[in-house]
Amino acid sequence: MQVREGEYLFLEGDKGTSLVVVKSGMLVGISKQLRQRHWRNFGPGSIIGEFSLLESKPREYTLRAAENSEVIFIEQSALQRELELKPGWFQSTLSFLANHCHIAEENLKKSKIVQALPALLFLFSKHLEASGSDNITLALLQKKMLMLDNTEFSETERLLQLLEEFGILKIEGETVRVSNLQIIPLLYEALRYRAINKQVSPNILSITEQLVLTSFVKAVSENGISIKSGRATVSKELFQQQAKKTMFGSTLSMRTLAPLLQSGMLQSEPAFNENSSLDSIESISGDFDRILDLLELNRIFPLLDKNLV
Repeated sequence: MQVREGEYLFLEGDKGTSLVVVKSGMLVGISKQLRQRHWRNFGPGSIIGEFSLLESKPREYTLRAAENSEVIFIEQSALQRELELKPGWFQSTLSFLANHCHIAEENLKKSKIVQALPALLFLFSKHLEASGSDNITLALLQKKMLMLDNTEFSETERLLQLLEEFGILKIEGETVRVSNLQIIPLLYEALRYRAINKQVSPNILSITEQLVLTSFVKAVSENGISIKSGRATVSKELFQQQAKKTMFGSTLSMRTLAPLLQSGMLQSEPAFNENSSLDSIESISGDFDRILDLLELNRIFPLLDKNLV
């Protein structure tokens, strides 16, 4: 069948009852993905609508000829007539293979979204760094993701919606606004570290470390302790009292406190050394905002894998 440049073969959403094989020329498929449009080119040898042929699935694209082309239509009715001449198991085998193709296609989409997340966070980080703004237009972000990582508009929007659920950002009409400017680069670096080193980032805390830092935050917040130059200081006695409530009855010990002192996340007075004991410590201090950011990172990080896979 000959089709002229600009001629439409079918519209997105139409009931599909045929397969299209491109013999020569070029067809373009346009799909309206949520707020934007996505297109795909089909050159000689391309097969379009295999699931439409087997399962009468709606058309995924509005298909038109980008230039004068020649195509072959294989109708579902013709396929059915041929299948009736085959053994009974043949059609069941085709249905089985089609089902497995759907599963593989869905797994591929999930994999692409998982791989696209670092690219999205990278774009956010660079934009925030360059502009100093807490927002970016949705259209610009989707176009950049398409160019950087070949991520479809709908996949970018799905990732944004997931990050919105976690409270990292807010989609406001055609604008994406970041709720916490520090979380985006922290999350990006944590994912990058894991990808490069094949191990968890140092910024991902153990459960005990999270409980200790949560005790510190609550001790500061619930007792009106002032924060000077971003730092807060809590007496050891107050810290111990709060830890007993926050850590499900466990007591603060040098064993639970030492990893955070060694990493510099918390500091003690007198200064911590290998001979320090809890009895010798008078107070604990730390960068309050950084601790809040790390706790937020550790809330979000395990949820990403759970919701993406």
